[in-house]
Amino acid sequence: MEEYMKSEQVDELAVKIRSGDNEAWEKLYHNFENYIYKCVNILLSKFNMANDGKNDVKDELRQAGWQGFSDALHNYDPKKGRLLTYATGYIKGEMLRQMSFILNPLGLTEKPNNIARVQLESVERLRAREPGISVSAAPKRGKYSAERRALQIMEILRLLTDEKHSLSKDKLCSLLQFYRIVKYNNGTPLESPNTITSTVEEILSEVDPPKYTGNNDDEYMIKYEGYKEDRLQAKRDKERGKKAAAITEFSYAHLFDYEELDRLVQIVCLSDMLSGKEKTDIVNKLVSTASVYYRTPFLQGGKLKFSPKAVHGRFSGRMIRNRRGFSRNINIIQNAVNNMWQIRFKFNCYTAEHEMVPKSDYVHALSPYHLVVYHDNYYCIGLKADDKRIWHYRVDLMTDIEFVKNDNGRNVPIAISAFGGLPISSAYWDPEKYMAEHLYMAYDEPRDINIKIRSTDYTILHDWFGDHYDKTDEPCEDGYDIVTVKTSPSMIVHWAMQYAGAVEIMDEEIRGKIRDEIKNLQEKYKK
Repeated sequence: MEEYMKSEQVDELAVKIRSGDNEAWEKLYHNFENYIYKCVNILLSKFNMANDGKNDVKDELRQAGWQGFSDALHNYDPKKGRLLTYATGYIKGEMLRQMSFILNPLGLTEKPNNIARVQLESVERLRAREPGISVSAAPKRGKYSAERRALQIMEILRLLTDEKHSLSKDKLCSLLQFYRIVKYNNGTPLESPNTITSTVEEILSEVDPPKYTGNNDDEYMIKYEGYKEDRLQAKRDKERGKKAAAITEFSYAHLFDYEELDRLVQIVCLSDMLSGKEKTDIVNKLVSTASVYYRTPFLQGGKLKFSPKAVHGRFSGRMIRNRRGFSRNINIIQNAVNNMWQIRFKFNCYTAEHEMVPKSDYVHALSPYHLVVYHDNYYCIGLKADDKRIWHYRVDLMTDIEFVKNDNGRNVPIAISAFGGLPISSAYWDPEKYMAEHLYMAYDEPRDINIKIRSTDYTILHDWFGDHYDKTDEPCEDGYDIVTVKTSPSMIVHWAMQYAGAVEIMDEEIRGKIRDEIKNLQEKYKK
């Protein structure tokens, strides 16, 4: 018989692992690994599932157990009790929550010993799992209207089907009866198969296109076996006495598929512009649009699995602190871009007291063309009034933004220039290329500049210029290449000094500017 560590041993190891003792961690890990496996087997036996052969269920329960163990370690306070007692409660609690979902995907009740804790496979198997509970035990409260029947079927399909899971018509009927028993305590016999079929066909007629064309696949809210076939023709054939193929294996087309949800959840969780609570709320809302089968490694039990405060950009605090004003700025500017209206605003800077104040009383006027993100900051690109150059303004430093109006109170349209990214131009404009050419969002005219770089250091170029650099055929010493980038000749001076140990500018004019800058620095720091 396998023995587990005593409470005193577990507490001793817990103290050691907090000081970085890896050997203690391995001992503690293996002790709880065996315990978690044992808990899984006990739980499966309790619900007569030990011999089902479903490894995915076992894996889900083990993961839940480890999540409980991780939470217990994270929250454990030695002053408040034994870790063993603490961890046991967390492990079993997470396993029971996961089992509750496995046995009750509809989520109709949270009571541990309720009928909803048995698997939803059929009314017959329901009775076999819980002999003391039968369909006839629920009072007969009358039938439902056609409208409620349709809504109930839609809700079951929404919760229990998706791109990876479907329901046969028979399974749908079983779930519909179970749904009514558990949610409404209504044991009234289910409608006839023909009535259910008719209801499903009416739902399909309402939510799906009348005919599959090949281009309207995304318009189907409910898909089923053979949905690409001509349903109208099948209906006419049925009316003429011909036997039509049975409509079955239904699946609900959710707003986002698994891959889209994964990306959205990742974007929210890894954002540095949202607080921890906002991330949790938004991710829960996203997950609520999916079936109960969707899983994300970022969320469990409605809580983010990782610290929502763990992901930060260089200016996360600033972004979150000024988010309301920043979001308003973004909306106003994008509205102006969409409608081709000019804007005016004040431009600001920070003080020694960390306050943002106007640089002057001057009110800037701009014809906004685009919004871009460049190295942590948002910029508005546009044509400045009385200036033919394209300007870049940091959005977070703009305040008092409003649309420019004429004497009649109407919004003034943007001014037009020869800028390649003009919003009304039909020519393709590459914003990444534009930002690569305007290093540090400089205003001067970009031109080709040759740079020598080690053949192992291309990541530096990619970080700043993306794909907008080209290796030349110019001869160079072993281990080095000559590449060409098109960018700001003034800002490349500062960039080259930043990466002085890794790059060398080959352009003679710019090399002279770098030498001048170095002389200035020597003069400044000679003492």
